[in-house]
Amino acid sequence: MISTKTSNVLRGIAILMVIGSHYAGWMYTESFNESFRNWISTWGVYGVDIFFVLSGYGLVKSADRNGIDKRFVARRILNSYVPYILITGFFSILDKSIDSKEALVKLVTGYDFWYMFVLFAMYIMFMVIYKIGWFKEILLTVCVIAFTYLLYIKAFADFWELSNGAFLIGVYAATLEKKFGERIKELIIKSNLTMISFALMIICAFWHVLSGSMSAHMTASMLFSVMTVGFAVQFTSGGFVLPVLGRYSLYIYLLHARLFWKFVAYKKEWSYLRGSVTAALITLSVSVALGFCIEYWLGRFEKKVVVKKES
Repeated sequence: MISTKTSNVLRGIAILMVIGSHYAGWMYTESFNESFRNWISTWGVYGVDIFFVLSGYGLVKSADRNGIDKRFVARRILNSYVPYILITGFFSILDKSIDSKEALVKLVTGYDFWYMFVLFAMYIMFMVIYKIGWFKEILLTVCVIAFTYLLYIKAFADFWELSNGAFLIGVYAATLEKKFGERIKELIIKSNLTMISFALMIICAFWHVLSGSMSAHMTASMLFSVMTVGFAVQFTSGGFVLPVLGRYSLYIYLLHARLFWKFVAYKKEWSYLRGSVTAALITLSVSVALGFCIEYWLGRFEKKVVVKKES
């Protein structure tokens, strides 16, 4: 239902939304129309929704093909955790920021990169529950809701919680596809799910803006996630740039904040619009090149160690 290329295209769109959101918030106001800047600053949450939908969908598809075995776990570690540790650990050493036990714990858990922290938690919940295999969708739903509520009562910022439902939507999309095959795809297209969920999302987004309601914001996020699934089902193109950005989106996410502020520290003009666009283009190029190199060597490591060991 959602091909690898479509997934990468959507990830490419998502990472551009996240970068746009962050850069708009960091740039000096004099370089940007304030209303437009505030609007762009809201893109990040919806970009994360896309990532979580695709993560939930991809985990179910992968588990259905191979089961939850050592190789499944090893691939999650090699594809997500190792790149995170390599990049974040390098900058932490460079900045001399690992100066306490607490700082080390935050580095290891991904705490300072909230998306990584939540994603790792989702991965662990998924692997444990799907390995058990009993009432897995129900158990996963209960665990994600409980985890989200825990974040809420601990007074984490709302973006720690908003996109968690998107992960479940991705899981259920893959589960329904497994049970109903092409019929679910036909139903999504015939029901015009994409436009309906988009219209409802806009209503909830306005409700959030007018009332400040957290439930309205979360509902808008989940409707956007449903829209993402509907769009992915009908998407047929993609070009070259977006799939490449999507494939290396993790590296872009991990690098873009660090590089932006290092550019600004070097020259103040980087924090204005033209400089920020240049910084973004450099970041994208560096991230893709670094991602290619790391994945190449991790791929060789997997073949020599993980696959060979199983053989």
